[in-house]
Amino acid sequence: MTRSPLKFDFAYSDTPERRCVSLEPDGILCMPVLGFDAFRKPIERSWPHVHEECLEISLCLRGDLKFELRGKTYPFKPDSVFVSRPDEIHRLKSYPRSMSKYWMLFRIPNGNFPLLGLPPDEAKWLRGNMVELPRCFMDSAHRVRSAFQRLFHIYDSTAANTPARRCLLRNATLSLLLALVETSRSKERILPTARLDMVLEEIRRNPGEDWSVDELSRRTALSPTNLLYRFKRRTGFPPHAFVLSCRIESAKRELAEGGESISTIADGLGFPSAQHFATSFKRIVGRTPSEWRVHCWRGNPHPNGL
Repeated sequence: MTRSPLKFDFAYSDTPERRCVSLEPDGILCMPVLGFDAFRKPIERSWPHVHEECLEISLCLRGDLKFELRGKTYPFKPDSVFVSRPDEIHRLKSYPRSMSKYWMLFRIPNGNFPLLGLPPDEAKWLRGNMVELPRCFMDSAHRVRSAFQRLFHIYDSTAANTPARRCLLRNATLSLLLALVETSRSKERILPTARLDMVLEEIRRNPGEDWSVDELSRRTALSPTNLLYRFKRRTGFPPHAFVLSCRIESAKRELAEGGESISTIADGLGFPSAQHFATSFKRIVGRTPSEWRVHCWRGNPHPNGL
């Protein structure tokens, strides 16, 4: 049975899993809804819907998501922006566990509808560029993400019904709209292999960071499945093994320098305990961290020819 598309009715609930607030009471008439989703449990079904007179603009933060619009499916991956236009029937096909995204409705001003207090010619320019946003584009420099974050920060941290709040929210909203327009025009097109190479270099420089599959997927804008395939093809190892090898290489250098304790090195490289570090180190290097350090101090900086 086919469900008829409905205008989406929002209950302005503001919860940790779904934030849904309106900036209209603060005079931001072009922003009837500002949202943030971060569901702990999967939601399997989302009904098709439309937004009259509004663009819906979504920024994926985490998850391998898909938008469905006019019977076509679009990938919606970390750091990608998806735009649906007024009266276009659309839905996010699923809400998997641990997904998160920012989203907003932008009411398209008509006639003399005010747009953030801008002069008429500037308002016309901004309206035209918002209407012409491409369906999908990448937020590679995280400008849109930062603008969403700042807007929520101001909403949460400033007192209601004050000139400061209205002024700050108006300027932050303008910054978000300009970030969307300018990011959508960016000529930068980083290929998946180049993005992965940049992340691999970052892992080598900072192996102690949290390099989970979700984080790698976000940074490379690849789905977890595609990431694992490309990662192993590029390095010969799955992500966990590659990160571990980088941590061990960094540990070898730090042990040779002799300045830090073994437990401090283990903690700085992201190991859960010194014992876990020592076990992993001996399994890969063939010596305990203490044995490696002693050999280095004896003037043999590369035992076993490594």
